[in-house]
Amino acid sequence: MSLNFPGIIKGPETLVAAAAPQALTANWVDLGDEQYVAGARRAGLWLTLDINDSTDARVRCLAKHESAGAEEYTLSIRTVGASDVKLEPEYFEFNVDEDCLMLLSVDLDGLVPYVQFQVQAGVVGATAGQIDAAYLTTAH
Repeated sequence: MSLNFPGIIKGPETLVAAAAPQALTANWVDLGDEQYVAGARRAGLWLTLDINDSTDARVRCLAKHESAGAEEYTLSIRTVGASDVKLEPEYFEFNVDEDCLMLLSVDLDGLVPYVQFQVQAGVVGATAGQIDAAYLTTAH
């Protein structure tokens, strides 16, 4: 169920649910569908990570100027909410290779109409890690 509070927070929108987890691969793969976020100042990505045998789980956020457009622009990562995440210029990387719950925040500055989140593993283990659940909230 999605709750909307005008001018404050919208969401949560489900990107991935426990019934259909998203496996981590060596390549960037979409985490759920693209999301309409026009006017949002920030996006919050709520993740449930099951690392299994993989290491260095990564998350990035791509900006899109049109729905289903082929042009995807990697957003710069400027802030992070926990010491368990390492900042790279264009993605978050989990420092601690263990199962965890994490809220990641991405600045949108009210400029981005659509976003697509993606995930990958630095090293895919014998049993690949996975995102068990992912939700998106936005602050306007």
